[in-house]
Amino acid sequence: MSSSQRSESGYSFLKKYVNRKNSLMGFLTRFNRALSHQRHEELVANHVDLNEQPRLTPSVMMESQMVQIYTKKVFMLFQTEVVKSNLYVCSKKETFSHMKTYFVKRVDHGQNSDRPRELQYYTDTDFVSCSCRTFDFEGYPCRHMICFLKKKQVLLLPEKYILQRWTKNAKKGSACEPNASNFRDDSSLQSLMGRHGLLSHKAQVLVDDAALTEARSAFLIGEFEMLNLRVKEIDNGGDFGKSKSSSQSREVQQVIEDPRGVRAKGCGKRLKSSKEKAMARSSRQCSICGVHGHDKRTCPNFHDRSNVDKFPETHYDYDDTQGDGRDDATFTSIASNNFYFGL
Repeated sequence: MSSSQRSESGYSFLKKYVNRKNSLMGFLTRFNRALSHQRHEELVANHVDLNEQPRLTPSVMMESQMVQIYTKKVFMLFQTEVVKSNLYVCSKKETFSHMKTYFVKRVDHGQNSDRPRELQYYTDTDFVSCSCRTFDFEGYPCRHMICFLKKKQVLLLPEKYILQRWTKNAKKGSACEPNASNFRDDSSLQSLMGRHGLLSHKAQVLVDDAALTEARSAFLIGEFEMLNLRVKEIDNGGDFGKSKSSSQSREVQQVIEDPRGVRAKGCGKRLKSSKEKAMARSSRQCSICGVHGHDKRTCPNFHDRSNVDKFPETHYDYDDTQGDGRDDATFTSIASNNFYFGL
């Protein structure tokens, strides 16, 4: 099992609703929509588990037992393993002081027949494990383990092979329930967060039990209103207010600091090309304007002066009364140049 499996499953779920083009407000809206859809699907699955029951194989007590415990989706997978366990036989291989090994192989030898699996039965703990590792990865017994249990004439699945997370009551209780005695002694649980966690756990267990029927729900709602009034009356008492202020002054506040900045991989200065490096190394000075960074070919003053010199303004002063014959050498050279450029 890879270490990034849990985060990748979260990415695949969020990709259905958000993308990198969403704004911050758009992301929050789509994220809340994704959570709403997920909670709706969970409510639908709970309704199916409470009101629908799959078909059972006749005269199989293990299926009748697990259909009341497993959710419908997990029970369908478990039922497939029970049915396919009838195609396998179990035989003893070796015996040790605290362990026995068995071979489980399929009866028919078709093209799709599975390879023999090895079972390890620990006599001191009365637990069996299979080499296929289906129970370790999926959480329900495989066909090889069920074949072994049938050989031992175990009609009902032992409780040690039933994981809490695949049962209909998986949300009841908690993985680590705080103890009331530890709540009084441990100073870390006397803070605001510690009290909130303990009260939330107690209320969650009560709500889960009361939500099963309408009568329980109506009764609990009325009791909540009465408890709310009684809690407010306790706050108005003189002695309780003094003890409350003194306890608040002694409570330990858990401060969550910001994480330290970490230099990301690849960050730093921008990589420059060879042309940029060559231009940075060479400090050219223009011979026209004397400014560093360019030469006379790229000098802006040179281009401005060349445009002025290309078409100079020419003025001719001559007398119109002198006839058409003009022997001015300057006029003759300018005329010949204009004829050469096609003017």
